[in-house]
Amino acid sequence: MTDSRLVRFPETSYGIVKRWQTIEAWTETVARRRRKSSLTVLDYGCGTGDHVTYPLACLGHHVLGVDVHEESIRQASVRYQSPTLSFRLADIEALVNDGARFDLVVCSEVLEHLYHPRKFLDMLTRVLEPGGGVIITTPNGYGSFEWLSSLHGLLARAGIHGLLRRVAHACSPSRKAATTPEAEAETVVPTTGFLNMDSTHVQFFRIGELERIFFDGGFRIIERRARTLLCGPYVDVLFRLAPWEPALCRANNRLADLLPFSWAADWMFLLEHRGAGAQ
Repeated sequence: MTDSRLVRFPETSYGIVKRWQTIEAWTETVARRRRKSSLTVLDYGCGTGDHVTYPLACLGHHVLGVDVHEESIRQASVRYQSPTLSFRLADIEALVNDGARFDLVVCSEVLEHLYHPRKFLDMLTRVLEPGGGVIITTPNGYGSFEWLSSLHGLLARAGIHGLLRRVAHACSPSRKAATTPEAEAETVVPTTGFLNMDSTHVQFFRIGELERIFFDGGFRIIERRARTLLCGPYVDVLFRLAPWEPALCRANNRLADLLPFSWAADWMFLLEHRGAGAQ
């Protein structure tokens, strides 16, 4: 089994390292429960596969990354090639029609883009092996990311956002730093993980509403965890400009764990179906 620590990417205000570490731990929970060393995993909404899909394959799991964005799938297929990893341009209906089944389904930052999240969860049960697990991450609809995104839109319409971006770029330490081969070697994967900039949020969940959707879909929450306290437009720039960015990211992650769950910018859940599994 390949060591996932060989896949390195820096932490950000969005908690991408914390998310990966949580997904890794919960994947191990599902593997122990199913008494399997290698799981069949669907990463639905995989983007370019950088921060979840490829690292899961590096752990020795058989992973299918699926997305509806053609360029993301093309890039993922070029970047990451492994006998235990494949990518596919498809939607959930196509997987159901093909009779695909998985021990674990990961949906990271997907539900907020769907007009009918409950219907989507119903479809997930049909590709989930009996006793399998589902990992979902999604933004707090009233957390810092959504508020700052609204502010970003307002400033963009007023013509102020472009000015702020130019000022931030001029002040960025990375703009002035010389690039060396050693520095380039440390950059193993990009920090975005997606190319579909046109996909906007259509759902803005409160925690009670989200938990009710899970319950109505036949799922129970096994574990839940907050991701970060602050993230979104302007926070990410401020973090990058700070000379102590790693410490800020650690504090941001830790505060999300310590403060009320409903305050977090993004939530993570490990679910299992209350029935025997897929229907």
